[in-house]
Amino acid sequence: MDPITKRPAGITIIAILALVNGIVYFIQGLRILGFVAFGPGQAFTSTSMTGWSALALGALWIAAGTGFLTLRVWAWFFGVLVVGLSLIEAFFGNINGWQLGDMFFAMILPLVVLFYLNSDRVKASFDGLEN
Repeated sequence: MDPITKRPAGITIIAILALVNGIVYFIQGLRILGFVAFGPGQAFTSTSMTGWSALALGALWIAAGTGFLTLRVWAWFFGVLVVGLSLIEAFFGNINGWQLGDMFFAMILPLVVLFYLNSDRVKASFDGLEN
């Protein structure tokens, strides 16, 4: 990040939310795949596309959050892409009967991030910066 350019507070907030969302997705993916911290559970007993996609989305959200924190030029487009993938995941999660709490992180948070990323001030923060 250029020392002259200041990161808006909102970008810091969505970066932290993206990192938290990535961790939640990652843990949920591990849980779906059968990895448990406590209790009886065997790895790879219930592997599914949902678990693997949650792991992948977790990694993508963490990468997007890191890009937001450092104001990388690619982070804006990458964030919009991750939001789109998350909304597709939320659609299929809704079909599979996710709980309301799961739907918050899966649907509402990406929509808030998308809305904020499309504001003029945020777009200007990501435009024209050197990597």
